[in-house]
Amino acid sequence: MSFRQRDYLLRMIEQLAEAIGRIAGLRRAGQLDEAELLVRTTADGLFGPMRDMLDRLDAAGASTLLGDGEKIGAYAALCAEQAEILELRGRAAQALAERRRALELYLEAVSRAPDGNPRAQEGARALLARVDAARLPERYRALAARLG
Repeated sequence: MSFRQRDYLLRMIEQLAEAIGRIAGLRRAGQLDEAELLVRTTADGLFGPMRDMLDRLDAAGASTLLGDGEKIGAYAALCAEQAEILELRGRAAQALAERRRALELYLEAVSRAPDGNPRAQEGARALLARVDAARLPERYRALAARLG
């Protein structure tokens, strides 16, 4: 990875961490419209015009399009925040589907990192407690089992 690519990824991670903190704060304050808007604008800022395509693809397809484990993990984190907002809005079925998508994305990020991806592993472990792993496709069940 070039210095320029690494610098971009570090900036992206910093922006994401700041945005996730703000989204969580808005969510806790009950400002769900603002939190959801910040999820969308953050995703648009990080992924540009491909964001709409990412939302239409399954986790494997979105991961292929993103390519890099850090980008996949960033997208997974935003999906996980969206799931929390949906839950608070009383849309439990949609929240569960989005949480499962976030888990699958985190597992894709883990699988693409030869040295491991601690942030993605942490995100996946947190979601495993809230998603029925037995309902995941076999590939993801196997990846989840390796996380312990």
